[in-house]
Amino acid sequence: MTPALRLSAVVIPCRDLSRQRGFYERVLERAPSEARTGFVRFDLDTLSLALRARGDALFPREGQAGVMLTFRLDGADEVERWHRRLLMAHVAVLEPPTRLPSGEWSLHVADPEGNVLCLLAG
Repeated sequence: MTPALRLSAVVIPCRDLSRQRGFYERVLERAPSEARTGFVRFDLDTLSLALRARGDALFPREGQAGVMLTFRLDGADEVERWHRRLLMAHVAVLEPPTRLPSGEWSLHVADPEGNVLCLLAG
């Protein structure tokens, strides 16, 4: 039997790595665990979020960013708290706190390069 694959990292290609790093430091409320030329990594429990500068064989300069990251929160009140916090930080809110048909609550915002962050609680 083949062992199951487990996601261990998400890598976001960036046109402006410095701006993206600052955004994720503020949103995640932590410093990166690794930072070197063209690459920044944040450790988040069992998953790493990495930012990588465009312009190499993996991520050419052409192309648009296009990833959505979903973060699980403890409850609906946390979605509201994050909504207020992100508004105060001038983060682009794409969809305010919304109750989904499943009963969960979601909030969708964008990072500086248009990637989507979904904060979800249920």
